[in-house]
Amino acid sequence: MKNITTIEISLKSVLLVIGTILLLLIAWEIRGVLIALFVAYILMSGFAPLVDRLISKGIPRALAVTITYLLAIGFFATLLFLVIPPLVREIQGFVENLPIYINWLSVAFSNSNLPGITTDNIVQIISSKLDTAISNLFGVALNAFSLFLLFIAVAVFSFYLLLERDKIKSNLYLLFPHVAKEKVNTLAHKIEVKLGSWLRGELVLMLIIGVATYIGLTLLRVEFALPLAVIAGLLEIVPTLGPTLSAIPAVIIAFVQAPILAVGVLALYVLIQQLENNFIVPKLMEKAVGLSPLAIIFALLVGGSLFGVIGAALAVPGAAIIHVILEDYFESSKQR
Repeated sequence: MKNITTIEISLKSVLLVIGTILLLLIAWEIRGVLIALFVAYILMSGFAPLVDRLISKGIPRALAVTITYLLAIGFFATLLFLVIPPLVREIQGFVENLPIYINWLSVAFSNSNLPGITTDNIVQIISSKLDTAISNLFGVALNAFSLFLLFIAVAVFSFYLLLERDKIKSNLYLLFPHVAKEKVNTLAHKIEVKLGSWLRGELVLMLIIGVATYIGLTLLRVEFALPLAVIAGLLEIVPTLGPTLSAIPAVIIAFVQAPILAVGVLALYVLIQQLENNFIVPKLMEKAVGLSPLAIIFALLVGGSLFGVIGAALAVPGAAIIHVILEDYFESSKQR
């Protein structure tokens, strides 16, 4: 006679599964808000040490947070004041020289004897692309305005997170009733330290790469060195892929100036990337994140496929949080 195994599923288990699925669906629908909160939490983690230092000097928390924000706003305002005027001038110069670049491309392709490629075809393709870009200008402006509003929302979120930081940390255990309060607080502190270290290291890395790229392109006398350096610095927030993407426009512009110059620019970007991978990143980011290159690439692929460029940019801090949680779990398992 065969043994019959009966599996009983309680109503509580069914409701728990349904509730979890509903929560995941809701989280996916409001993923934009959750991403903004995550960015705000990263900013809060980056600013927290300065706020704590000011509080230790006897300054009230509200005033300490305000001073920290004023210092951050002053720093970025000074940076924008130094970068934007020459950046605008160089972009204007690029637009003014655009017909020259189009003519150069037309002549180069016309002399290549490639089938189906003529000067008229090239001009027609470029003109259609420009018309499309101009027609989408309103959409670009609207997206830029939406991005500005998102930036303001993130800044406000992080400001209030800094103000209510102690209260949030003291009540965080309520979200995890089956975990000891001390363990939740310890884990939250580790995550905060890890994210703050990543943010500060990333900002320093972006500044170093941007300055190094600008100096190199200026010495090579490549046009539009400042915009290209700004692109290189900003794309550093996307590890592994960012440096490669930032090299593409620089090589193209250098090739238009002189083909041999493109080789020099490519060598410059390779040199900077090698220095970054072998010296700068290990010093700045190894202790901050502690993830292997394979884990970083996997996180980038997952984050990019789910949330695009923003997901790729936030993939490393997200992976760092998972790493902290898993590390704490395995340490606890060994102690049992």
